[in-house]
Amino acid sequence: MDITEKSKEYAKGKAFEAMTAAIEQAYADGYNDGMQHRENLILESIVDGVEYVDLDLESGLLWSSTYLKKNDRYSLLPYIEASKLHIPTKENFDELFRLCAIDYNNVNKSEGIRFTGRNGRTLIIPYLHVEEIKYDNYRLHFHFWLKDDEENENKNYAYNDVKDDNIVGNVAKIFMGYKLPVMLVKER
Repeated sequence: MDITEKSKEYAKGKAFEAMTAAIEQAYADGYNDGMQHRENLILESIVDGVEYVDLDLESGLLWSSTYLKKNDRYSLLPYIEASKLHIPTKENFDELFRLCAIDYNNVNKSEGIRFTGRNGRTLIIPYLHVEEIKYDNYRLHFHFWLKDDEENENKNYAYNDVKDDNIVGNVAKIFMGYKLPVMLVKER
């Protein structure tokens, strides 16, 4: 084997090694970029300790993934405090029920209601007993404040019910001084 043949053989091996190394690096870079993008999405979905879920609603609103919490406990607020936050309107609540698949969070129906958006993402609104809402002793419901611009002492709140074996969303009025859980919304 002369020097020309040896140099070709050597170059072939080095070219293969260089291509292999470049492909390995491109794979690692792509993986790391994807992981960083995923972490950024998670961080963007958490604002002031609240995680938001994009359910692909027509309004573009993001919903908090559960009730507002403080120190790992659900915050119960009177309407006057809740109204200072970005709580949903009746129209937002109606859109949630209209555009999401709705079912129970577990088989025995005891934890809460799961909303699955058109993009497959979910949020769960847990059942929560609220002392002031008397019928709650008989059935499991979620409750939370809704924005209400009427000038009176009773304000809108949302709750679930069952009609003909279907989960339905209802809006009713309750005294604004009672303390209810809070769901939050924000624009995309």
